[in-house]
Amino acid sequence: MNPWCMTAADYRAAVARTPHPARPRPGCLTEAPWDPVLAQAMTEHRTAVVEESVVDVLLEDLAGNQSPAR
Repeated sequence: MNPWCMTAADYRAAVARTPHPARPRPGCLTEAPWDPVLAQAMTEHRTAVVEESVVDVLLEDLAGNQSPAR
């Protein structure tokens, strides 16, 4: 099973669409086995992305992927 919407590309897209004052600092960063570039991207941007800021993207993805075997 792979994490959903948790790649470096997903992260960078979320950072680009979220206003800077609304973004908290990330906690302790560790390597992500599913995407070795994710921790590097978070280190570069020094910001966390909370689910509430990308809920529209997540819901849109769910609406387009009705497969029960997710």
